[in-house]
Amino acid sequence: MILFMRHLSARFLLVSGFFFVVQIVTYAQKFDAGTILGLNTSQITGDNFAGYNQPGVIAGFWVSRSIGDRAKLVMEMEYLPKGSRKNPKPLDLNFQFYRLRLHYVEVPLIFQYRINKYFSLESGLSYGALVGVYEADENGELIGNYAPQEQFKRSDISFNAGINWLIDEKWAFNVRSINSIFPVRDFPNKVTTFLNRGQYSNCVMGRLLYKF
Repeated sequence: MILFMRHLSARFLLVSGFFFVVQIVTYAQKFDAGTILGLNTSQITGDNFAGYNQPGVIAGFWVSRSIGDRAKLVMEMEYLPKGSRKNPKPLDLNFQFYRLRLHYVEVPLIFQYRINKYFSLESGLSYGALVGVYEADENGELIGNYAPQEQFKRSDISFNAGINWLIDEKWAFNVRSINSIFPVRDFPNKVTTFLNRGQYSNCVMGRLLYKF
């Protein structure tokens, strides 16, 4: 709750700013806008639980402007859940459970280049504002001295890369990888190396994009 309230004003500014841009786009030629809906699977490197095992639902909006005949610049705003998960395996006598959910308002700025009639490649950066955290193990939610709310960085900068299948004039399907550039959380013991400075977020998503 404390973390949510701290980010309430930042989230409000992000949402207000994005819809201000969308409103401008509706009156501007050469701009397009639409909606985003998809699924995401994620992991946290450095938590000793390998694998993209934490699923989530993505929803948001996008605006774009063409740059020449083949390129465009795209700005998005979406709800993007990230995290990590390990399920127990009773048959192997392994009862360890872990679940981490990080709730972000993500704002990617993406450059897309159309390689032919049906496909385009993309890359760019995104800013994520952390608006909620849930972390639990086999003993329940982590609270008290183990509470994660103050451990995670409030902002996340990530590198984005993906490909788009242009289905028709209104619909496109996007596959994208998002990898945080800076740690989302330091190691508990604060021990770092040059190439391993903490826990990082990695996501792979599939999204359906609709053009108004």
